[in-house]
Amino acid sequence: MNLIRYVGDRVSELGKPIGTLPCDPKITDSPSEELFIEIVEDLYEQGILRMSELVRLMRGASFRDVTLSLEGWERYEAEKRGQFAGNYGFIAMQFDDTDLDNFVQSVVKPAVKENTGYDLVDMRDVSQAGVIDNIMRAQIRDAAFVIAELSHDNLGAYWEAGYAEGLGKPVIYICEQKKFDEKSTHFDTNHCTTVLWDRDNDEDFKKELIATIRRSLGLFAPADSGITASPMTKY
Repeated sequence: MNLIRYVGDRVSELGKPIGTLPCDPKITDSPSEELFIEIVEDLYEQGILRMSELVRLMRGASFRDVTLSLEGWERYEAEKRGQFAGNYGFIAMQFDDTDLDNFVQSVVKPAVKENTGYDLVDMRDVSQAGVIDNIMRAQIRDAAFVIAELSHDNLGAYWEAGYAEGLGKPVIYICEQKKFDEKSTHFDTNHCTTVLWDRDNDEDFKKELIATIRRSLGLFAPADSGITASPMTKY
């Protein structure tokens, strides 16, 4: 998808095929130039890419007049509409709160990774050059699901949740139990499933969070996992 996105963006910008596609592993986050070349070749053989020349050289390769096929453009547009789901989840949250940061790093992220196989990232995990708003949109667009942490009534977290909802992404809301009991969350979300957390009861929170993610993604927990619904969830 990184390569399809790159070619689609460049061709849209140029209004014509890319004269020479650079052999740049960074385009696909590949660990080597050789693997990047193999990805290009595979997409060409699948009919996703079109080009006038594909030649292996002693060092590298030559890709000339590169564009997308009709199927390639369909995949490109589907990815832009958020219909592509990567192998990670995205968490929208308030930054610069030491307690919340520690909770997310020590409890939420490890629990999600261990029980679903998905990494959970926030904007601080993303090191890309460019406009931060566009990078954030891309991260949400390609995520398998989004967690919105609402304990601080953070406007950015609400916006990111709304953007994900608009793309049809599964959105799981979480909030500190004490805050939710005292003030609830915004009326547009207080009727949504919200998993409540309490630092003194991490285990119940983790079980319900994982169960909610699994339901949202259509996954099934092992019979002996002990992941079941708990009173920590508000509907």
